[in-house]
Amino acid sequence: MNIFWPVYKNLESEFNKLMHYVHVDDSQLKVYSSKIADILLRSVVEIESISKELYSKNGGTKTDHIKYVEDAIKHLIKIWAIDKKLVIITSSNCFLSKTELFPFIKNTTRTGKRTKTYSWNNAYQDIKHDRGKYFAQGNIKFLFDGMAALYLLNIYYANNSFQLEKDSKGLSISPNLGSDIYSVIISKCSDHDDEGNYIKGEDFEQSTYFINHTKETSKVFFDSMKEFQNAANELALKHPKTLEYLKTVDASKLKGNWLWDALGKDDYVNILRRAQQQAPIKGEQLQYEAVLNMNQELKAHNKT
Repeated sequence: MNIFWPVYKNLESEFNKLMHYVHVDDSQLKVYSSKIADILLRSVVEIESISKELYSKNGGTKTDHIKYVEDAIKHLIKIWAIDKKLVIITSSNCFLSKTELFPFIKNTTRTGKRTKTYSWNNAYQDIKHDRGKYFAQGNIKFLFDGMAALYLLNIYYANNSFQLEKDSKGLSISPNLGSDIYSVIISKCSDHDDEGNYIKGEDFEQSTYFINHTKETSKVFFDSMKEFQNAANELALKHPKTLEYLKTVDASKLKGNWLWDALGKDDYVNILRRAQQQAPIKGEQLQYEAVLNMNQELKAHNKT
């Protein structure tokens, strides 16, 4: 149960209502008000709470005086690489030229210091400690940044997976994951090498979810691939053309798919067809799931 999600949705609802009164385009990002500052402050309070809980539940070693930026979020970046996760503003109420956010990249110099922090955190600290002086920090730009960070942490807290059955492209899952303002990347690359290891797509690092075979069906499929390959090799090595070919070459120097050279296209394809009859590849049994990208190892399921 995600006890933080209803609070996030309430904050998002307030932000959405605000966007009905402000035409949110590039020229409005510095618009500030007490209401915007209030939503931002409440959002970062939630970020502090949820990040500390994620820290404690996922290998964080400190038990007292946990700092949400320097301890909790730093730990989550280390184990899950959340600093590389892209959040996209997809609200129909927004007309921005730049909609891509990386809410856990420190891109802002802390007020009065030389060190970097998150834009939303700098605004939060400034408003909290001296609202009169830094009232303009309670603006739409920093609210977008802070809400994006809270949205992403809520997704990781929920840690849901989605059973897609035959939907290898993830068309049945919405990338907004319940948000009315943001969406995330769902990496649709579900390719694997010959051993069954997952091949990461170009958008994998930025993705919050990725699509893969389910563990059970992956094992069935790659086991059948091995049985098929063994059957094909056995048939090919017994073929008269192969036996004759091996008399004319140094077997220790054979590389690549030398059986193609030995048999020729037609006989090679015929052997693959016979192997498929003896040990059919069970691709039709593959099913898929969308899994949270937690920087996990993606080795073949069929290996022991």
